[in-house]
Amino acid sequence: MATPGFLPRDRFLAIAGVVVNVLGLVVASWAISHEDPLQTANLVLAIAAWIPTAITGLIASVALLSRRRWGMVVAIVALSLQLLTLLPYCIVRLALVSADRGLWAVLTGSLLVEAILLIVYWSRALGRYHR
Repeated sequence: MATPGFLPRDRFLAIAGVVVNVLGLVVASWAISHEDPLQTANLVLAIAAWIPTAITGLIASVALLSRRRWGMVVAIVALSLQLLTLLPYCIVRLALVSADRGLWAVLTGSLLVEAILLIVYWSRALGRYHR
């Protein structure tokens, strides 16, 4: 029995992944240079977590565009790293910085939902190959 191929939605998500991860690198570099109440936290997290997460996501997206199955595993890892780093940062920012609290609440919720849905999607897509 032949293994199913990549779906058109997989290609769309891979292209979206390239765009989002490149934007993530731009935002991380902006966060390092921007004056902010959490300037030190921004610097440390950008260097230690945000930039490696975006690079991992970029590698996963390029692998998915090349129709490599291992790209699905790397995408799950990159999304897990995103949850691990950005979600606690957003929660701490909500608690400590009163400016733009509504925006950060919406951003935190949307990042949480987006990452969980994409982890589930790529896990199910990876399962298509092991039937």
